[in-house]
Order: sequence, then structure tokens, then C-alpha cells
Amino acid sequence: MLLIVLPAIPLVGVIALLGMRGKDINMPLIISSIILLLGSWGLKDVFWGGPLTYRLSLSGPYAPTFRADALSAIFVLLAAFLWWVVSIYAPEYMQHEGRVRSFYVCTLLTLSAVLGVFLAGDLFTMLLFFELMTIASFFWVIHRMNKEAIRAGYFYLFFSIVGGLFLALGIVLMGAATGDLLTIGTGPVDPLQPRMLAWALGLFVAGFGIKAGMVPLHLWLPHAHSVAPTPASALLSGLLIKVGAYGLIRTGELVGWGIEWGGMATWLGPALTVLGTCTMLVGVSAALLQSDAKRLLAYHSVSQMGYIILGLGVGLLLGKAGGLGLMGAIYHIVNHALFKAALFLGVGVIYVHTQEANLYNLGGLWRRFPVTAILMFLAVLGITGAPGLNGYASKTLLHHAVSAVAEGGPPWMVWVERLFLVVGVGTAASFTKLYYLIFLGQPTEIEIAEGQSHRLQLAMALLAVVMVGIGLKPGLFPQALAIPAAEALGMGMAHDAMVGFSFWDAGDVVGMLITLGLGMAVCWAGLRTGAFHWQPPLWLTLEGLVRILGHGLLAVIRVGERSYRWVAARFSELGRTLGSRLASACHRLDHARGGTIGGITLSGISADAFLLMFTLAALIVWYVASPSLRWPLSLPTGIGVPLR
Repeated sequence: MLLIVLPAIPLVGVIALLGMRGKDINMPLIISSIILLLGSWGLKDVFWGGPLTYRLSLSGPYAPTFRADALSAIFVLLAAFLWWVVSIYAPEYMQHEGRVRSFYVCTLLTLSAVLGVFLAGDLFTMLLFFELMTIASFFWVIHRMNKEAIRAGYFYLFFSIVGGLFLALGIVLMGAATGDLLTIGTGPVDPLQPRMLAWALGLFVAGFGIKAGMVPLHLWLPHAHSVAPTPASALLSGLLIKVGAYGLIRTGELVGWGIEWGGMATWLGPALTVLGTCTMLVGVSAALLQSDAKRLLAYHSVSQMGYIILGLGVGLLLGKAGGLGLMGAIYHIVNHALFKAALFLGVGVIYVHTQEANLYNLGGLWRRFPVTAILMFLAVLGITGAPGLNGYASKTLLHHAVSAVAEGGPPWMVWVERLFLVVGVGTAASFTKLYYLIFLGQPTEIEIAEGQSHRLQLAMALLAVVMVGIGLKPGLFPQALAIPAAEALGMGMAHDAMVGFSFWDAGDVVGMLITLGLGMAVCWAGLRTGAFHWQPPLWLTLEGLVRILGHGLLAVIRVGERSYRWVAARFSELGRTLGSRLASACHRLDHARGGTIGGITLSGISADAFLLMFTLAALIVWYVASPSLRWPLSLPTGIGVPLR
């Protein structure tokens, strides 16, 4: 019963909030606190025992199923914690944005939908909550109701709907391939039609990949995350794109975690590996060229999701030995949610007081915001993978998994490992740039609003405490949560992968320090030479290529439309001419008692009689020429026919 209560609690909060008109109450904070406490108490047993299931009996062909295992519990608790932290932050910030009640309603509806996705026990129920999440979060993106927000909102809605359609079609094909509407968590499927299964898996990767911001399906993400209010941006980047990662993990479960490569759907592991690498590289490259702080963070959401997708691909490639890849991906999902939410909240503090998000218009703000500067510094260290912070732990797991495949896997995996290191340097460079331009650069003449930001800084501090705790005890999360989650997914040797593993290996620590040093050097060179101001030509960017393709497609459509109209006009004109002539001929024949047709002169006969005779003759010819079409004449039995 708990599994259906958790998604229902935010809906109760919405009803209560709408019924308390005129009262200033932080309903998201109350609801998220209840869910965090109830979820922590009710889901703790799934990490050591079996999963929880609940089937809602409804009349009709569809009965929603809810299920919670160790993986679901991690995502539910992560969602509740992030919503709780952001709910502390939101009231003070949203006073500057306006329409607070509307924001609260959307926040609660989105929380309900997100919990429904994580607790869904079958694919159709997951799709239902997935679509509800899209609709509810759409109103976050368009909250400001300006031209940019509306454009980004419909961009977000279009991609999300396409993703939902991919998932719906994938579910249909999966049902055709297996003969059943699959429940979640049942392990590898046994397809009746392997080719149909491959198409279904491809559609799942595309559908969940859109939500995860996977290249080349990421185009909506920088627009949506940069225009939404900062609390919404923190949740969009910190958690909602993790819905896509959760779906990709469940997609891998359909193939089988811990199964040797060479079995069913052998292309899935290499495909996710390549897509993850491309996502990392494109995201970090675009982030380096951004001047808007929120847009830089949005592109880094793309890049960090690339780490997660890469980890999942490597986990499938390694088969039974893929525990490090799978656990590293799950670990990085949690870590990215923490430090990316903290980074967005920190940028929000600066924006509230300066109304400025352009990095080159900021500088020297550590004197005015020392607490925010310290908390942002911890978040920057976290995302760059500095030893002692949470990002170092998950990136170390992922690096070891990638190195294992590079040593004994396909030859091209060597380049994946090299690009992994390059992306690490790019991440360090872009966040050195972000922090330097905001807090350490030359002070600029901008007006800074007075006022305290205690609640805003408290929310950041809560995230920072967790990040530092994970960083100082990096082995705690894998042992307590990640290993049970991986084993619940079928990775039976997940525990063995961590035996003897040390996060504080000298090579890993020194390698990460070298990466940070190279990143700072790249940042210095980029700022000194102005390379970060370079704007690539349209045809060199993915967005530009899509725009060019779109314009070309529109041009083809316009040419086709003009051609169609010309041909239609000609046929219409020809039809009117022939119709006019036929009508004239019939008119003359109808009013004359005779005429000549085909050299035959008819006299004393009307057109009506001629047409009747012609039709009768045609029927006789058709009947004689087609004996197989003759209908036998039969009379009802029992009716006598008198003989004459």
C-alpha cells in the first residue's frame, strides 16, 4: 500500500494548497518532508530483502502495478531529498520570480509523477507517469511567460512528446516480441521475435535518451534549463533528467545485466558506450563557449549524463565483470544530482542580488557573498572530481570500468578512455572559468541588491554536507546502496567487483590532480587568448545542422506544396472544361429527338432512352463474358412455383 501512497501524497498537497487561498504556506516542504521520512522508513527493507509489489485492482483490461526494489528506493529517496532541499530554497527565491502558488502546484504535481515513474511495476504504468511528468514540468519552463520561455517550453514539450511516442511504440513492439506486457524487474526477456525486440530496445534508448539529454537528442535541454526559475532548473537538471537514466537502466535489465556479451542484443552495450562518449564530449565542448552561467550548467548536465550513459554501456560490455560500470553509473547519478543542484542554487543566489547571469559582467563577488563562494567552491570541486568530494568517488569507479574494457575489449575502447580523460580536463577548465569569472575576477560596476540569503545558503549547505560526507567516505554508498541495487538488477558479482578496491589509490589521486591542473591551465589559456568567446559557424554546431536541415525540409515542403497546387489547378481546369463540354453534349442530346453518335444516326429517341439501352447492353455483355460471376437463382425452400 505504501507504493501507491507515496505518489498520492503530493496530490493531497495540491488539493490542500488550492483550498488554502490567501495563506502563505510552503506546502512542497511539508509534503517532501513526509515523503522523505515515510520513504526512508518504508523502503529500507528492500536493500536486504526482496522487492515490494502492489497491484491496484481495476475493472477492465488494465490494472496498474507498483514495485520497489533497491534501485527504485535509491531514486525515490534521492527525489524526496532534493525536493526537500529545493523547497527550503524556493520561497525566498520565488518572491523575485512571482506566481509562487502556481510554482508550488507544478512542483507537487511533478513530484507525484516522478515518484510514479520510479515505483511503476510495469511499462505501461511507467509511460503513464512519464507523460504526466512532462505536462507538469512544462509549466516550470514557461513560468516567466516571456518569448524566450514560451519558445523553450514548446521546444521541451515537443521533444518530450516525441520521447513518449517512442516509448509507447517500444512497449507495443516489446509486447509483440514477448507476447506479454512486461513487468519491471523480472530480468532478461525471452523474445519470440528477436528482431522485434531489437526495434523495441532501440525505441526505448531513443525515448529515455531524449529525457536524459543524450546527444543528438539533447537540443531541448540547454533552452529549458536556462529559462526556468532556478529552483526548477535545479530539479530539472538534478533529478528529472535522471528519469531518462533510470529508464536506460531498466532497458538494460530487459537484455540482462551480468550476462556475457555475445548473448541477446549485443549492439546495446557498444551503442550506449559510443552515445555516452559523444554526449560527454559535445556537452563539455559547448559548455566551454558559454557566457551565460545557467546555460553553461545546462550543457554540463548533458556532459555529466554522458558519464552515466557511458557507465551503463561499459557495464553491458563487460557482462559479469560489469559491476563497476553499473555501480559507477548509479553512484554518479546520485552525485550529479547533489553537486549540480548546488551549482544551480548558487548561481540563483547571485542572480537574485545582481539580476545578471552573464559571466563576463560579474566578478569579485566573493567579498559580498563569502558563504555562497565557499559553498559554490565545494560544488565545483565535486563536479570536477577533486579528491575528498563526491564526484571523485563515482568518476574513479567509472574510470576503472572504462580502463578494464580498454585493456581487454574492442580496440576502439582505447579512444573512449582517452576521451574520458579529455572530458575531465574540459570539465575542470569550464568550472574554473565559471568560478573565476563570478567570484575571483576583476570586480565590475554592477548594482548589487542588499538583503540576506540565509534560507538560500542553508539549502546549499545541506547539499554540501552530503557531498563532503560522501567524498570522505567514498566506499559507504557502494556497500550500503549500490551493491544491493546492482544485485537486484541481476549483476550477481557486483560485490566481488568491490573486493580489494581502494578509492585512495595513489595513481587515481595523482591522476585526478593532474586533470585539475591541466583544466586550470586550459582555462587560463582560453581567457587569455579569448578562445572562449569563439562562436563556431552554424554548420559546425549540432543545433545549427538541425536548423539547416529544418530550413531545407521546409523549403522542400514549400516547393512540393507549390507543385501540388499547380497540378491541382491544372486538373481542376481540365475537369471543368471536360465537364462543361459533356454537359453541353448531353443537353443537346436531351432536347433533340435524334442525333448522330459514332456515325450512327438516331431518330425519334431521347438521350435518356439511349443511356438506358447502352447500360442494358453493357450488362448483357459483362454477364456473358464473365460466367464465373453469374449468381445462381435460388428460391426459398417451401415455396411452390405453379406450372402453367
